Amino acid sequence: QASLPRRAGGGAFARPQPEEDLLRRGAMAGLSESLASTPSRKPTGMKGKVHDLASTLQTQNEELGIEKGHMQTIKNQNSNSTNGMQGQLNDIKRYFQADLQRMQEEFKVNLKLQEAENVRLQQQVTQLKGEKTSIHQQIIALQRRVEEIEEEIGHE
Repeated sequence: QASLPRRAGGGAFARPQPEEDLLRRGAMAGLSESLASTPSRKPTGMKGKVHDLASTLQTQNEELGIEKGHMQTIKNQNSNSTNGMQGQLNDIKRYFQADLQRMQEEFKVNLKLQEAENVRLQQQVTQLKGEKTSIHQQIIALQRRVEEIEEEIGHE
């Protein structure tokens, strides 16, 4: 097995520089075209292996480009989905905040009404207690009057 040449920036699989990448693509395209122009003969030996490697590399690069496109599409969909969900959550939050505000205002109004009703009922209770006391005093006065009348009738 032949080892791959090491690049200055890293290991055997380091990213080629843009100029090298363009040259390599051009060389592969030229090699592919020249080999494709000989329809019946398939190169053997080192040229055949280089051609096969170049074809495999070109195919893998194309597939990688397609997969990168798919990944970008998925990322965009995820981003759009996240933004959409966040918008829905914000809408729900605003709805509940408005609903809570409305309920608080209704509660305050009902509290004021209940306080007014409590004051009115307390006044009625006080008035009824006063009337009860007055009636009780009238009963006591009438009982005394009955006793006085009974004494007068009894003495005659």
